[in-house]
Amino acid sequence: MTDVSLFEQTQSALQTEEFGITTTELHGFLCGVLSIDISYPIQTSIAVLAPDYENVILSAPVNAQLNEFYEHVKSQMTDPELQLSLMIPEDDEIDLSTRVNALAAWCDGYLYGLANAGLQDASQLPQDTLEIIQDLSRIAQLDGADTGEEEEELSYVELMEYVRMAALLVAEELQPIKMTTEIQ
Repeated sequence: MTDVSLFEQTQSALQTEEFGITTTELHGFLCGVLSIDISYPIQTSIAVLAPDYENVILSAPVNAQLNEFYEHVKSQMTDPELQLSLMIPEDDEIDLSTRVNALAAWCDGYLYGLANAGLQDASQLPQDTLEIIQDLSRIAQLDGADTGEEEEELSYVELMEYVRMAALLVAEELQPIKMTTEIQ
């Protein structure tokens, strides 16, 4: 399944159950919690993001879709080839302002995920990791209302790549990927 269809199917599942969150926010949150705890359960994520659903039994199709999404995000966060793809609407027909707001929502979800997985005092982190988290916090507060120029489009692409790599760097700092080495 492509990232686009996974995004759309997950968004449909979230809307069906009226969770009140977007796929983008859920993806950011999961990336954040999995940066600290690779076994953080999807059920806990739903309970945190949509507290009204904490004790609700989801329909089988919605549950299956959310589990598939979770496994996809988990595989991205542990991929030794750094293949994380931010689940942010990328359709050329979506205006830059909407995409900037989605990127801000992803960062907000990511930071919320870090906090929910146990990161309480970022000041104890190495300086470069602390600076990345501070950058993501500033990006989470962006407002896409004043966007639209061609050079702003290029800046947005660069900012997205920065956020993608920042998430991977923070995850590596907080929970280093244990790669197996084979002697040949």
